[in-house]
Amino acid sequence: MSNSASVKKPGRGIGKLINDYRFYVLIILMMILGIFARNFFSAFNMKGIFDSTVLYAMIGLGFTVCMIAGHMDLSVGAMANMGAVLVMGMHSLSGQGWFVSILVAVAAGILVGFLNGILICKAKIHSFITTLGMQFVLRGAMYIYCGGAEIGDKGDFAFADFLNMKIGFLPLSPKVVFVLAFVIAVAVIMKNTPWGRNIYLIGGNEETAWLAGIKKDKVTVSVFMLSGFSCAIGGAIFAICQSSALPNLGEKGISPLLVALAATIIGGTATTGGKGSVWNTYASVYALMVMSNVLTSLSGKYEVQILSNGLVLAACVFYETISNYIRSKRVGERAVLLEELARMKSG
Repeated sequence: MSNSASVKKPGRGIGKLINDYRFYVLIILMMILGIFARNFFSAFNMKGIFDSTVLYAMIGLGFTVCMIAGHMDLSVGAMANMGAVLVMGMHSLSGQGWFVSILVAVAAGILVGFLNGILICKAKIHSFITTLGMQFVLRGAMYIYCGGAEIGDKGDFAFADFLNMKIGFLPLSPKVVFVLAFVIAVAVIMKNTPWGRNIYLIGGNEETAWLAGIKKDKVTVSVFMLSGFSCAIGGAIFAICQSSALPNLGEKGISPLLVALAATIIGGTATTGGKGSVWNTYASVYALMVMSNVLTSLSGKYEVQILSNGLVLAACVFYETISNYIRSKRVGERAVLLEELARMKSG
């Protein structure tokens, strides 16, 4: 039998390389297509694209972390809507300052995340059912809170102007810088701390996590609390910058939940858990926003934007399904033994 050292390790083919960085490939393709779109590369348009990522990136971050842990948080859009309504309600209706208003919105998001985690871990209700029910509870609560009407700011636009302003020559605003810093911080924590590595282990193999002595319930609850924090503060920033909040965020356009789901899967997060990156999700959100901007500029039709998002998501899901099937067929294969078997058959 030949020495195992002589067997070549499988390389990273061009197809796998493209798949691993498909969000960057999508951005490059759209940038090339953007040459034909009017004013696409203007500083104003570039800033607009970055600004459009803020809400979706914060929602996508919460959704991604939960999916890495092996769960699905369908309440992310509703929690963002709650953060938006509460921050405007506390500021405009109750007369509180922005700091207190944001604090209340974030605290509510963390509390909802905690309730989700407790219901999943202690009541043993599947995350899909728990968060789906929470989505409708929050939606109804927000309609009751604001009476089904829009909550607008009462002339205090200074903070909104600060969050929306352009930073020097960069196509960035303070709100984008905050989101980027938050995403990078969570990405570093996920990769370099015991808590972050435990999330990957729980999502990848619960039995192994149990044997390793990891307290699964505590980690799971903390993951949903992080999701609630991220979504609530994302919704709060969005509402402050818009100077208004509606109880039906996303119902008349592309749902923030669907964008978060698409970005998470396009970013390579495994639907089975144990694999993913919040940075890849942010890059995917940016790629989707670039694609939407380019296609809307070229076609002038909003429907094309919705269709393109769906097609990209479908293509990624199809590829992942085929890849997982092929990988499952290869489990247990050993290259050395296969080589020897082939040699015996040919001899």
